[in-house]
Amino acid sequence: MCLIYIFGALAVTSGVFSQDTTTLLPEIRDLFVAVGSSVKIPCTDGEEKGVEWRFNSSVLVSSPVLSIQNTSLKDQGIYTCHQPNGDLIQTVSLHLGYPPSPPDVHCWSPSYPKRAICSWTLTPDPVLPTHYIATYRSISDPLSSARQCQKWREQDRQCALEELEIFASGPTLINITAINALGSTTRIWPIILEQIVKPDPPVNVSVMVMPGRKLSVQWGPPPTWPDPVNFLLKYTVKFHWGKPETARTLGPYESNKMVLSGLMAGRTYYIQISAKDFLDDGQSSDWSAPISATVPVN
Repeated sequence: MCLIYIFGALAVTSGVFSQDTTTLLPEIRDLFVAVGSSVKIPCTDGEEKGVEWRFNSSVLVSSPVLSIQNTSLKDQGIYTCHQPNGDLIQTVSLHLGYPPSPPDVHCWSPSYPKRAICSWTLTPDPVLPTHYIATYRSISDPLSSARQCQKWREQDRQCALEELEIFASGPTLINITAINALGSTTRIWPIILEQIVKPDPPVNVSVMVMPGRKLSVQWGPPPTWPDPVNFLLKYTVKFHWGKPETARTLGPYESNKMVLSGLMAGRTYYIQISAKDFLDDGQSSDWSAPISATVPVN
């Protein structure tokens, strides 16, 4: 089956002048084709014998119609059709890729209850330029209109949901549509804000050596957590020496400090902190970057 796609008005670029500025060169056509399909590209003056096709300036075949079977990404490039005397007749830019698959969506709230973030992936990756439309609305309010999910940190496949309802009677639906030259697809994903709470890791972790083979550990709440007074966090401390698989965890702690005791003199300990919503909603944060301290021998 032959598949040739021309992406709207963007399929043809403006004509360009040759070096003598008197001859208008043929326009370049952009053709978008699905990987694995077959494509046939006729030359504009295809009835003339001796018409020659070239790929990235290398001669391919003498034929009025260029035929490519079972296309792959290596077939992507510039194809030109020439008269027997070598004059350029036509230029085609062939783009290979995939129609978008339904996005796989992942959402979390590092700034509960202010904001949630959603990101998505497509398998296989479309390869071709793909545009995304992301909207959301609350199912508990059937009269509410869809809101635009705002682009987040300049990521093409990530957006922010603002002012979500806490303890809502129903989920919020996020609707993500992926569009490229080969087609479009949509995925509707339900989220309940309290179920996707996931703080960012604690910051400013510090360790101080104390007498008696002890280490005093302190840390700060994640700066993205907007209201640590009304929406409390609790913390877990992980520490190990030698192999990370030997790590032990302590907690949870409501305060931002604790003391490790009963440690071995001369041993270096690696310490990390994780945060979670005080009411156990959602997931724990990722661990903070490890910080180390060595217990003195004396």
